Amino acid sequence: MATRIDRLTDEQTARMTEFRDRWIAIGLSTEPADRPAAESAIRDMYRQAGLAAPRVVWCGSPLSQGLVRAIVLDKRVRASVGASVRASVRASVGASVGDSVWDSVVDSVGDSVRASVWASVLASVRASVGASVWDSVRASVVDSVRASVRASVWDSGYGQHDADWLAFYEFFRTVCGLITSTDQLLPLIAQAHAAGWYLPHEHICWVSERHCVLERDNQGRLHNVAGPACAYPDGWAVYAVHGVRVPADIIEDRASITVARIDAEQNAEIRRIMVDLYGMDRYLTDAGAQIIQQDSFGTLLRRDMPDDEPIVAVRVLNSTPEPDGSIKPYILRVPPDMDTARNAVAWTFGLRGAEYAPVAES
Repeated sequence: MATRIDRLTDEQTARMTEFRDRWIAIGLSTEPADRPAAESAIRDMYRQAGLAAPRVVWCGSPLSQGLVRAIVLDKRVRASVGASVRASVRASVGASVGDSVWDSVVDSVGDSVRASVWASVLASVRASVGASVWDSVRASVVDSVRASVRASVWDSGYGQHDADWLAFYEFFRTVCGLITSTDQLLPLIAQAHAAGWYLPHEHICWVSERHCVLERDNQGRLHNVAGPACAYPDGWAVYAVHGVRVPADIIEDRASITVARIDAEQNAEIRRIMVDLYGMDRYLTDAGAQIIQQDSFGTLLRRDMPDDEPIVAVRVLNSTPEPDGSIKPYILRVPPDMDTARNAVAWTFGLRGAEYAPVAES
């Protein structure tokens, strides 16, 4: 048995950042798959499991991978080629590593990569595969096939999206010298470097290209108001705004957003996004928002929303003229309990209404 590791040296601790950053880059990569490297890694997985090398079939996305698998009858072998490996390696590494070291590497490497890759990308892609199945095949596929495609999400290995736990164990292998304990991971690590999801069966393994588009906001959430937030080479895409998945047409065809559609939307998060995309001021005007109060500070408006708090906003004039000399109105959303325009404007400055009494504005 290897010598137990109960503390990390300063040099080992310093290398955590290296592993975190490298694996985040792998998990978020939009480069085309390295197909020869991925196929070699897949063959090594099967060889390690005592299985003959499979035929490798490339797919343009995790969705098409699942759809193709749905019409092929073959024995699933994920446990042999990947799913059981993690448990085996965890037990072996855990026997050689003290609790404090384990926790330290989890916090600095595993959790950091997971936050960047799993939470923002894998979770959305995985949910979107299931949600997209019926729309993709409703005209020609029965319920049993639909269920099979959804099942492919859980039968898959996630390739680059397995970055969080692979980074964790590769750290112990490379930095702490736990070579024998982690040998089983080498094919999985190689495949994650080279490609996206893979779906292993006894005689065939489907492998997906990596995403070719990946857009995120400053909090790492999938986000793009001008196109897909995540897209694959075959055209399948995930649309999201600040991490909330939205229908493609509200991004690609803004004219499809109407007051009636906004009011009919059942999902409150999507409804708020639609209002933002439509334009708050435009929405309040077109929806006939109620004028609550007007004074020299502006106009306070209210629009009740189904199953959500009302939209209350104050419309004001910019104190600084535009280059052409015009005065531009703009609108500020405020809490629903605002009762006067002055109180609403004061709130935007962190003040109470009586405290907001500017002598002059510049």
